Amino acid sequence: MSILIVDDSMMNLAYFKQVLSEAGYSGIETASSAEAALERLGMSGERVPRKAAAFDLILLDIVMPDMDGIEACRLIKTCPPYADLPIIFLTGDRRHFKEAFGAGGMDFIEKGAPEYELLARVQSAIRLKKETEIRKSREAGLVKELQLAKRVQKTVLPPPMLEPSIEIHAQYIQSDEVSGDMFYWTRIDEHRCGVMLIDVAGHGLSSALISMSVRSLLAGMVKRISEPAEICRELNSQMFSLFGGSRDSIYLTAIYLLIDQEAKEIRYFNAGHPPGLFFPADQKAHYLENTGVPLGIRKKIEGGSGIYRYEGPGKILLYTDGLVETPRKSIREGIGSLEKVASRIRYLPNDRFTEKLAALGQDKNDDVCIVSIQLNG
Repeated sequence: MSILIVDDSMMNLAYFKQVLSEAGYSGIETASSAEAALERLGMSGERVPRKAAAFDLILLDIVMPDMDGIEACRLIKTCPPYADLPIIFLTGDRRHFKEAFGAGGMDFIEKGAPEYELLARVQSAIRLKKETEIRKSREAGLVKELQLAKRVQKTVLPPPMLEPSIEIHAQYIQSDEVSGDMFYWTRIDEHRCGVMLIDVAGHGLSSALISMSVRSLLAGMVKRISEPAEICRELNSQMFSLFGGSRDSIYLTAIYLLIDQEAKEIRYFNAGHPPGLFFPADQKAHYLENTGVPLGIRKKIEGGSGIYRYEGPGKILLYTDGLVETPRKSIREGIGSLEKVASRIRYLPNDRFTEKLAALGQDKNDDVCIVSIQLNG
């Protein structure tokens, strides 16, 4: 425990040091001026220390020659290593209180106050500093954990699919370190591909853990079950198995496409998700919008199935609602605006197409996922 006492009175320095020493505090240092205190803190001149000196508390007199305690406090508090260092002012005049607290002081001790008051205020200040250090340490650890989780989450996302007949690209924009949005695609056989986009309700770590749990189920499920409705029913069942006992409402929206390039057919199931958009060459967009309830709300889900047959090349656009939600506008208006933008730029290469659309989601307060599937005939 280390305390720095700053006062231009030798008598006051001796008194405060004696009281604190008798109370069991060690490592007590003194300075007879604000300039001497700044030097002890490594702040002489315009030098800014990289590391804080090992003080847990400063007792600082307000009225001193040359530089007063208020100015010294202001300088100390603007130095990053000392932003959380508690400073208690020593004063015999209450007129300075407002300015002193404005400079960053946390408390005051009136000169001549009983010893028990001095010790109580010192103990409280040091306890608060220790609690602040513990909280900051935990927050730093949490940030590291979230950064690791973010890297892990991105490693499970599939790379772009680049084949002569089909290209799939995606953009993944997180509002927090981790996201509840997730996309997945795979080639099932020579002619068929499965593509899924999910959006877990909520934000942050809890949503990310749910999306990762769902992602771990998909690979085996898509190879085993071909019908989109059955995929979503199986996921719904798994949601109830994993999270059905939770008191909180846990659900996700999802859209799953089974693209058969030989039959030129898109079979899909939409569980409460915004409609997919299919852009045929030189034609108006077609909405893949038959919609059922989100997964995790009811034990049995119905509806949401659809089939779209296409004739030639085109683009399929999937997205999460974070891309089309705008304050004071309906989501239908947002989808209409997205359709107009996407229609204008649909002739771009698929990767550039998704990059351009991602610009629409950069300043959103929600996670945003965009998946574009280019069918080349």
